[in-house]
Amino acid sequence: MPDEYKLQIYLTRHGETWGNLPSDDSNKSRKTEEERHDPGLTPWGLKQAQLLGERLSLKRFDAIFSSPLIRAVSTAFETSIRQPKGPVQIELITDLMEIGTPWSYTGFPVEEIKHRYSCVASRESIISTEDWIEAEKDDEREAYMRRAEHCIAYFRNRFRDGERVFVVAHGSFNTYLIRAALGLNNTNDFNFCQENTGLTKIKYFMDDKARLSYSNETSHLFAEKPNITFSL
Repeated sequence: MPDEYKLQIYLTRHGETWGNLPSDDSNKSRKTEEERHDPGLTPWGLKQAQLLGERLSLKRFDAIFSSPLIRAVSTAFETSIRQPKGPVQIELITDLMEIGTPWSYTGFPVEEIKHRYSCVASRESIISTEDWIEAEKDDEREAYMRRAEHCIAYFRNRFRDGERVFVVAHGSFNTYLIRAALGLNNTNDFNFCQENTGLTKIKYFMDDKARLSYSNETSHLFAEKPNITFSL
């Protein structure tokens, strides 16, 4: 690993899901909890995840983290299985779930996820359920920001020797993660565009200063979607 970096975080949004496609508003109320909060990848979403996995196959990650929602796990899996020297285990972190997902929604049972994706290792929460419920009683945006700050602090405290880590989460929550990673807050309400499988890289130097290398980078999709530069 390069000595000049303490940590490099590669952050992405999951591939396209059925929930990302236009739907009839009249049917929204009749959707199941799974359809509302945990839709799977579309065929194109799976292809996006595979192309991202191929792009990230040149150097091995020291760790891979994912939201426990199935669309994120599916995306992380396609990178994990393409890593040099074999799959990197995927650690599920509840705190990476998309904003608006009820804390009480547990998604697919972890044993079922492990059965479907053999390299999933564990699931944990950084913030306790009680603390999160208390945070939700306050300003939601600030609660999301605090959750993101806890996630980034967890990564930075755990990895300090030049590691590369890959994190798969969600479009809206990724904005909070990037703000937290760069030491920003909600004051200016600046949003970072996050397309499906758009890749963001943040580097931490030995003096703990952070640098945004790139954000929402989608060049891995160019061969399949050559007009992507102008359509995003």
